[in-house]
Amino acid sequence: MRDLWGLMREYDIVVVGGGPAGCMAAKYAAKAGASTLIIEEHSAIGEPVQCAGLISKRAIEESELKNTGSFVNCELKGAIVHSQSRELRIEAPSPDKRAFAIRRDIFDKELAKAAMDEGAELILNSKVKHVKKGGEREGAKLTILAAATTASAGVNLEENEIKANVVIGADGWRSGIARMAGLTVTKNFLNCVQIEGQYEIHEPVADIFVGKTIAPGFFAWVIPIGETTARIGLCIDKRFSPHPNPLPFLKRILSEHPVIAKKYKFGTQSKFTAGAIPIPMERQKTVKTENGTGILLVGDAAAQVKPVTGGGVYYGMKCGKIAGEAAARACLERNMELLNGYEKRWQEEIGAEMAFGLKIHRLRCVLSDKDFDRMCQALSKYDMIQRITNRGDMDYPSFVFRELIKNPGIIMLMAKNIIKYLYAERKIR
Repeated sequence: MRDLWGLMREYDIVVVGGGPAGCMAAKYAAKAGASTLIIEEHSAIGEPVQCAGLISKRAIEESELKNTGSFVNCELKGAIVHSQSRELRIEAPSPDKRAFAIRRDIFDKELAKAAMDEGAELILNSKVKHVKKGGEREGAKLTILAAATTASAGVNLEENEIKANVVIGADGWRSGIARMAGLTVTKNFLNCVQIEGQYEIHEPVADIFVGKTIAPGFFAWVIPIGETTARIGLCIDKRFSPHPNPLPFLKRILSEHPVIAKKYKFGTQSKFTAGAIPIPMERQKTVKTENGTGILLVGDAAAQVKPVTGGGVYYGMKCGKIAGEAAARACLERNMELLNGYEKRWQEEIGAEMAFGLKIHRLRCVLSDKDFDRMCQALSKYDMIQRITNRGDMDYPSFVFRELIKNPGIIMLMAKNIIKYLYAERKIR
């Protein structure tokens, strides 16, 4: 790692943001032979943590990290979905479909190390203030103006110039790179809060709580991370919520929910995090090329998340690999038109899944607490449980939802809510 004054002044690719998507993009760009720099605004990779930290075995494999023991808290063997008055238990049919609670800060640090092992450089405590097209003398280059975020970084707080052919924006849901490039991938977000605290845990399963009064437009969760500790959180879609702030909902379930309040040891909160999850639009553009330069968006900056679960780590890493490869090839072959292949490839990989997930999200937003009860009742039949168990996939949830909507009870529920669904569709666009 270097400071701003110790950097080269010119790179093929600059990646803004050192999360999973950015680190994977940098790794694959450097691996392909492109000079690559990661700029991270915080003082440490992976901090502050703004994630529930639940990922699949497939996501761990996608990370290509070998020392999983350094970041895995525990392995979960299934989930229990709680509606207002019903429970639906879903077991993982095999170890391949189990989920893992992880330490995101350590996970992200390992990804950054893997990128640097391939030759990428990293600077911390540095924020990109502006990206602009270089002058005529500089040819086809972007000028990135970056400054140290704190004096403790040991560098001058004035802006410094770094030049690159391609900038990859992996700077999260409030992406400054997207704004500078004039790229809009979403206008709407889920607002989320989470704590860690002592919790009565009987088995290694995730608890999911659905209902308009629990978490309007999304759900609440309890994720075990040890024998007596859990992460408890929720997200809301404020367009369908009586309050725009998710914190009152969290406080209420901690003190009043018949399951959570009974098991949570009040006053043991050790960590608090808050953040947002982008809700993707149906049509979004993540590439901009101009005069021999290019800007790409990846991860949360590109709203590459699962609308059903809000997860973005797996999609971000998958798309990060594609972005890094495309950017390196465009730079090495001096053909920025090759960047357009990035958008085509990632859309082919996850575009249909995201589009279907948006439909499920719209339906979820209009269901009442009684509707969720009816849904759990319809799905509790043995054949439906078997379908969910066999087809369930947290990275590709449309597999199981396509099976569920064939159920007569679910069809009746959807028909009952069709008017509200169509209204939600207009509201969510």
